[in-house]
Amino acid sequence: MDKPRSHKVRTILQLEGRAAALRARYECTLARIAPARHKSEQLRQQAVALKVTLTPHELSQLRRARSGV
Repeated sequence: MDKPRSHKVRTILQLEGRAAALRARYECTLARIAPARHKSEQLRQQAVALKVTLTPHELSQLRRARSGV
């Protein structure tokens, strides 16, 4: 290109570059946290499976513990 780019074109290119860098950072972070998210879901499912086996007395204990009483 012989002619210099206009201010608007330079701005668009700069914004696109910043957007691409942020998107790459975002996707890298998602990949890094995926195992922790999976593990947290497994633990939540284990808690739900155990909760359905509670006796009424144990269930009331759980509710009191959660309420801070």
